Formats: sequence, C-alpha cells, structure tokens
Amino acid sequence: MKQPFHFLLAFVTVLLFLPAKLPAADSATTSKSVRVLCLGDSVTAGARLKDPARDSYPARLQVLLGGSYAVSNYGVGGCTLIHQGQPNVWSTLKRIHKDKCEPDIVIINLGINDTCGGTRHCWDHQANFPADYRVLIAALRALPSKPHLWLCAPTPMMLEAPGVSGSRRQELAERIPRLDELIGVIRQTAKEQGTGFIDLHTPFLGQPELFTNDGVHPNKAGYEAIAKVVAQALKQTSP
Repeated sequence: MKQPFHFLLAFVTVLLFLPAKLPAADSATTSKSVRVLCLGDSVTAGARLKDPARDSYPARLQVLLGGSYAVSNYGVGGCTLIHQGQPNVWSTLKRIHKDKCEPDIVIINLGINDTCGGTRHCWDHQANFPADYRVLIAALRALPSKPHLWLCAPTPMMLEAPGVSGSRRQELAERIPRLDELIGVIRQTAKEQGTGFIDLHTPFLGQPELFTNDGVHPNKAGYEAIAKVVAQALKQTSP
C-alpha cells in the first residue's frame, strides 16, 4: 500500500521544480514565425471563391506550412505588373509600406492581366514588362526585412475548362501566346536577378477540371493545388 504514496510524493516533487512560466516558449515561437507575403492579382486574392479568407491559395498555404509561418494575402483583382495598368502592383507596394510589412519571403504571381488588350491596352506596353519587373524586385529587396523573392510563372488560361463560352475562348486564344512570352521573361528575370522561381503553369496544363468557366481563375480544388506547389518550393528551401 506504500507504493502509491511514494509515487504521489515523487510526482509532487517534480511539479515543485518545474519552471513557473511555461507559456513563454509559445510566444517566443510566434515571434520567430517566417513571414510570407503573397503578392499578385485575382488568382492570389482568391477570385470566384465563396470564402477567399479560407480557400484562397495564401489561406491554404498557411494551413500547409503550419504555425511556424505567417502568410499574408496582398492579391488585388485585375492587378498588372506594368506601370500603365490599372490597378497595378505599384499601388499595392504603397500599401505594403503603409502597413509596415516586414516579410521574410515574398511570392510574386503576376502577368495574366498584362496580356489584356481591348479597352485595357495592357499588351500595348508589353515591352516595359521586363524593366518594370526589375524595378519591382529592387523595391521589394529594399524593404527593411530584405525578403527572399520568388517569381511565379502564372497559371495557364484553360480553353477546355467546363463552361467556357465561345467568345471567351476566342479572347483567351489570343492571350495565351502572350502569356507564354511573359513566362519566358519571368523565368529569365528570375535567373538574372537571383530570385527563386515557381512554375505554376506547367503543372496545371491539361487539368481543366481545376478551373472555373472563365478559363482563368481556379476553382477551390485548383487553389488548393496552387498552395501545394508553393508550399513544396518553400519547404525545400526554408530559411
């Protein structure tokens, strides 16, 4: 009958010598989270989702990376990289400065809207795309946190997506070669500037079931798939 008493005495003794403030470790871990800023257009913002706060690719990326990362979404619908576009990433950059963001990593996913013609006239200024991208890279590198940058090849335009109308199909067919051209520029820019490169284009070719009926925006499963590709790239080169 003495054995339970001895066990209880030993247990109480251990408790007496435990540190008084165990939760402090949790707050320290939080302060060391790797801060990831997702910069881009409506594909980053989570267009066509019922709940972008939960199902956009940055939101799913947060879940995949876990608590040691803190992911923020700076996607803006219609955003271009070229200065002449409206809206453009330069307005978003002002917001980043205003918010005093100090990201460790910035993921840039831009280029789809830069292929627009028609009333937006973005493609009229496509010659400015490489120089504008270099200026953006310099501006982001000048942030106090000196973030590591990842340039993304944008997701494809999917003519075969269920429900794409004839007129929309015609428009996208005109823009697809433009996007291919810009992806070549992005890939070369990443190489020349020494940034990371994430191919969000090739893995999604031939997968129309991951896109909505506008042929550009992913559906819920598509956004999840984007998050997985990005998460894999970040985990392979985690700081």
